[in-house]
Amino acid sequence: MPNLDGAIEFMRVACDEWSLGYDQYQRWNVYDGGECDCSSLVITALKKNGFDVGTATYTGDMSTNLTRRGWVRMNADLSKCQPGDILLNDRYHVCMVISGYGWKSRIAQASIDERGCATGGRTGDQTGRETNTRGVYTYSQGWNCILRYEKAPAPAPVPEGKIAVDGYLGYKSIFAWQKQLNGYCDGIVSGQDRINRPFLPALVSVEWSGEGSYMVQLLQTKLMGWGIDVDGHFGPLTVRALQKQLKQWGYDIGKSGVDGYLGADTAKAVQKSINDGCWE
Repeated sequence: MPNLDGAIEFMRVACDEWSLGYDQYQRWNVYDGGECDCSSLVITALKKNGFDVGTATYTGDMSTNLTRRGWVRMNADLSKCQPGDILLNDRYHVCMVISGYGWKSRIAQASIDERGCATGGRTGDQTGRETNTRGVYTYSQGWNCILRYEKAPAPAPVPEGKIAVDGYLGYKSIFAWQKQLNGYCDGIVSGQDRINRPFLPALVSVEWSGEGSYMVQLLQTKLMGWGIDVDGHFGPLTVRALQKQLKQWGYDIGKSGVDGYLGADTAKAVQKSINDGCWE
């Protein structure tokens, strides 16, 4: 059975956690340390999660195949984006929305190899950007359409003034968290060191630059009772302190417990605590 959430998570993990490179000649080696291009990545994510993609092999035949198998072709109005949507230029590029809605959406994609070329580079992601996640954007060649799985459930309504409890700390969640922490509100956790990236899979609104974040400093100040330093870096020690605090407040952080890993269960607990006003 098709699993849209599974396809979304595959895209996120492939682009944020794996060292997955870009190469149009080795494009079907879609695994950690392998190679792909934009269309092989999306097609593989769908196939791995139960979708019938027909004979789709590249951007040029994706729309024809998918619209015969439960997907609808919509105008490329990015203000209407929702998780699971495929943004398609029939000739040049494709990506998938993995979180958020409208212009606050976040996408996952395969971009280009480490030399700015389509093929010939080293295996795996040499730059951290050959495959990547980022905010939704207007493609230079234009998006021809949005492909949406018509059987996908509509997003659950969110009470007014609240954020969705979906296990992904995107723009809206981070903005609301920053507001409660009484810091600068831009919806992005800035200045984070890439060495901590494997510990933060559910943190999707983040800037990897390594300089540290004022928001994280404010958070760490509130968590100092758990014996952590205030350095602005969202590393595993800060995640562990966060999990301990959430658990003390009575939130379910999942079966793995206090493990220093900011996954979906911990992110949901954070979102619930934000909705409850715990960080004010």
